Amino acid sequence: MVRFLSPEWFEQLEAAQAVGTPTSLPGQLVVEVLVRDAPEGEVRYQVVVYDGSAVVLGPPRALLTAQVRLESDYATLSGIASGSLTPVDALSSGRARFSGDAAALNGGGRRLGTFDLLPPAVRSGTSF
Repeated sequence: MVRFLSPEWFEQLEAAQAVGTPTSLPGQLVVEVLVRDAPEGEVRYQVVVYDGSAVVLGPPRALLTAQVRLESDYATLSGIASGSLTPVDALSSGRARFSGDAAALNGGGRRLGTFDLLPPAVRSGTSF
């Protein structure tokens, strides 16, 4: 098992997603995720929504310009990733917060909520 948000976890996730080199695409939404209090310290990665799909870009590949930012602590993001906490509950309780371009969130944010960003094989091999 690999620990959530560790370098090994990002490697497994990116391999499962078969992500190529990130580029800027028209109409994409780039969300920068900032995780406080992770075992490795502060972790930043990106979720890119485009053409009906979403991918996660871990450090150091998370180099695109983000329109919005999601900020939370490790426990909250672990809950979301494991499925024990919904993003809506995290946001409404104040455990996570969005900032940035609200107009970009209106279009891409709704699509983002429809994706399970963790393939089942990655989730089952992750310790939270």
